[in-house]
Amino acid sequence: MTIKERYQFVIDYFQEFAPDAATELIYDNPYQLLVAVILSAQCTDKRVNLTTPSIFDKYPDAKALSEASVEDVFSLIKSISYPNNKAKHLVGMAKMLVEQYDGEVPLTVEQLIQLPGVGRKTANVITSVVDEQPNMAVDTHVFRVSARIGLTRNAKTPLATEKQLLKNIPPELVHKAHHWLILHGRYICIARAPKCPECGLQQACIYFSKHYEYV
Repeated sequence: MTIKERYQFVIDYFQEFAPDAATELIYDNPYQLLVAVILSAQCTDKRVNLTTPSIFDKYPDAKALSEASVEDVFSLIKSISYPNNKAKHLVGMAKMLVEQYDGEVPLTVEQLIQLPGVGRKTANVITSVVDEQPNMAVDTHVFRVSARIGLTRNAKTPLATEKQLLKNIPPELVHKAHHWLILHGRYICIARAPKCPECGLQQACIYFSKHYEYV
C-alpha cells in the first residue's frame, strides 16, 4: 500500500465511522475552550471537565479571571496535574487577553502562542476547533497513532509529525482528522495494549501487519 493509499483508506474509514468527531472537552465559547485546553496538558479530558464548571462559574470571562489571585485559581484546580504552574498561566493568559485583545481570544497561532501557558499544540487546537483552520495539534495520541499506522515515517518530534500529516491530509479535513487520531488513540490504539483485533484500520496499519501477520 502506498502512502497515498494508506491516507485515503484511513480518511475514508473515519469519514464513514466517525463523521462528527469532536473534542471531548466541554465548553461554551473560545475563552472557556482556551482555559480547558491549558488545563488538559498531561491531564485527562474527563478530569478537566469535572474541574472547569467551578472555574467558569466564578470567572465567566477573561476580565474576571484576570482579576483573580493565583492562590484562588489554584484552589479550584488543585486536582489537575501541575496546578501551580497552570494557575499562574491562567491568570497571566487572562491578563494578556484583557490588555491586548479586549478580553477576546485571538484566532491565529502566532498570537495565541504569545499567551502564558499556550504552546503550538494548544494554539492549533483552539484555531482548528473554534475556526476550523487547517492546523494539526499533535499530542501523544496523534504522535503514537500516526507512527503506528504508518501515516508518518521517522517523525521524531511533534512538529515533524504535524508537517507530514498536513502534507497528506486535505486542508478541509484537518480539523476533523485531529479528533479522529486523538479519539482512536484514546479508545482503540492505546499506548500499552492497542486493541488491534477490533480496529477497523487493520488493512492499512503497519503495526498490525507486523504484529498480527500470522493471526
